Parts: sequence; C-alpha cells; structure tokens
Amino acid sequence: MADIMNDFLRKQMDDYASALFVQEDETLRWIQAQAEANQLPAISVRPFEGRLLQILVALVGAKTVIEIGALAGYSGTWLARALPADGKLYTLEKSAKHAAIARASFERAGVANRVELLEGDAHTSLSHLAQRAPFDMIFLDADKVSYPAYLKWAVANLRPGGLVAAHNAFRSGKVLNAQTDDDRAMDAFNRALAAEPTLGSMILAIGDGMAVGIKQRG
Repeated sequence: MADIMNDFLRKQMDDYASALFVQEDETLRWIQAQAEANQLPAISVRPFEGRLLQILVALVGAKTVIEIGALAGYSGTWLARALPADGKLYTLEKSAKHAAIARASFERAGVANRVELLEGDAHTSLSHLAQRAPFDMIFLDADKVSYPAYLKWAVANLRPGGLVAAHNAFRSGKVLNAQTDDDRAMDAFNRALAAEPTLGSMILAIGDGMAVGIKQRG
C-alpha cells in the first residue's frame, strides 16, 4: 500500500511541476501521436524531462549536442529548441523507421536546420563524430547495454565544463535488484559515472532518474 501511495504522490508531484513549468505545444503532442500511431516503443522522455534537458543545455551554454537514440524526435525537438540559432544537434538512430519519423518531426517543429540525424550503428557514428570534438553536451537515451561504452566516449569527447546526461538512471527501481542485462548495464553505468574522476556527477531524482556528469575544468 505504501508503494502505491508513493507512486500516486510522485505522479501528483510530476503533474504539479509540469503544470507550472512545462509547455508541451501542439507539435510536441503531434510527435508523440506519430510515435504511437507507428507503434514505436513508449520509452520517450516525458514532457518535464524534456524541459529538464533544455535547462541543462542552458546551464552549460551548449551549442553542440549529441543525442544517442532519436526515436520519434521528441527529446531531440526539446534539445534543438534550446540551442542558439547557430547551434547543432547530432542525433543518432539505428532504426531506419524511427529515423524517418524523427526527420518528419524535426521538419514539423521547424528545427531541421539545427539537426543532423546520423542513421546506423551508434558506435560507428560516434567514431566519425569524434573528428568534430569536443562537444558541449551528450544525452544518452538508447540501448542500456552500451551506456558504459557511451560514457567512455563522452569523457573523451566532451569539452571541459561540458555535460553528459543519461535517461532511465533508476530503471523504475530495478537498479537496486538488477534482473536483466539492461538493469545490470544501467547499474554499471551509474557506478562508472560516480567513480569517473574527471566528472562531477549525480542522479537527479526526476522521472525515472536523470544521471548527469559535468567534466571538470583543468
């Protein structure tokens, strides 16, 4: 009963914060509707998490952002809207179906000129993007098994003062008693993030947990 009450209260608090601070417009709702109509996995960030991403972009003054996991372009739209006019979002997506929907989303949102979508294996795309490093921010929202590898890449390719953020840091509480490869990978990522000496890190207890690390200067 206590867990049910805690979940109910948590949702109320999420709704409270969203009502005050989040403006999900018609375009963002359209993107989510397209994702549902095309039977994409319901794993996108929630509106208040999208707003959090925008705040993180602003906090580090990001102009170049990498997103691993475009899905339907929902989180990418939040990110791209927070960038300055000369900013660039590089969003990576393995699925051709998802990539096509994301491109349509960016066009509808009017941010396509700020977005470069790289279709294919993320590890291959990152190896090419390393030539354009350093980056200001890297957002992970893809296959959890690769999160530890993505973290190593982020540490090597972020600028001092840059930020790495990872969605689903709590795995709905499953990191406390990992049962699947994804659970174990997320726990391994969180532990690697905490132990990485070049980052100042923490998990923000918002939604399903947003793990963040800022690369130390000097």
